[in-house]
Amino acid sequence: MLEPVPGAAARESEKRLSQTWRGFGANECGAYSPLYAAICRSVADDPDLLALAAAAPPSGQQPNVLLAAVHYLVLGGLAHPLAEIYAGRADPGPAPVLFRDVCLAHRATVSRILATRHTQTNEPGRAALLAVGLAAAADRLGEPVGLLDAGCSAGLNLLLDRYRFDYGPAGHLGPPGSPVEISCALRGAPAPARLPVIAARLGLDRVPVDVTQADDTRWLLACVWPDTGRLARTAAAIDLARRHPPPVRSGDMVTDLDAALGTFDPGLPVVVVTTSACWYLSVPQRQAFLAVLTRREIGR
Repeated sequence: MLEPVPGAAARESEKRLSQTWRGFGANECGAYSPLYAAICRSVADDPDLLALAAAAPPSGQQPNVLLAAVHYLVLGGLAHPLAEIYAGRADPGPAPVLFRDVCLAHRATVSRILATRHTQTNEPGRAALLAVGLAAAADRLGEPVGLLDAGCSAGLNLLLDRYRFDYGPAGHLGPPGSPVEISCALRGAPAPARLPVIAARLGLDRVPVDVTQADDTRWLLACVWPDTGRLARTAAAIDLARRHPPPVRSGDMVTDLDAALGTFDPGLPVVVVTTSACWYLSVPQRQAFLAVLTRREIGR
């Protein structure tokens, strides 16, 4: 019987991660984030960085986590040329080499982040679509409505009625002068005349981000890709959430969903929204999530 070749499992893991990084750079970053696309291509061919990622728990092996780990160090005031690139003040060409340098020069810190952190995004830009959907739901259900964000992170999208949306020729929505302004193309129909009255709102997340904690918000911002123009908008949304804290509770978006819905007034129609959180659910979990909603809808 042949014995496994020493290191064979590690090499197979690094090969798999190489393919993951290459695909992530091409399919997720692409033209949207040329900076991260270039870094991903470089990491995919770098045995040292692949080994660093491979040593992390499964949740820390996602490209987003290593990318965020380095961004986290930069946002913490790291004195390194990469910081100038991330701030948009320097040529991004050397970014892959500089990214590698940060990872290896701060290997212990990066490894600790990979072992203890997971992707935590709360993109307020998604509220532009949620706002249109919420208005459509209220047209059918009536007003006021409840709003539950499953997998809410810091709950920033629960504040969508405090954001200003620019839908171009389709119109505008939300209070003028809001510190959070979001542009979005809306095709096929005009923007809703207004948002419905939200009588109650709640966010549900396994590990909610506390916007009053500097380290938590630094990690949330670290998960924002620096060359996409989203960083300042997310920071503005976080500041708004500090002044108007959205109600958020700890819980699983599948197994605790029914209990969370039970906190709303029984006569209040509740609109349940979720964004990228569903991507992390298995197929059975997604089916269970929908089953709760279906059961609640039938019971109304």
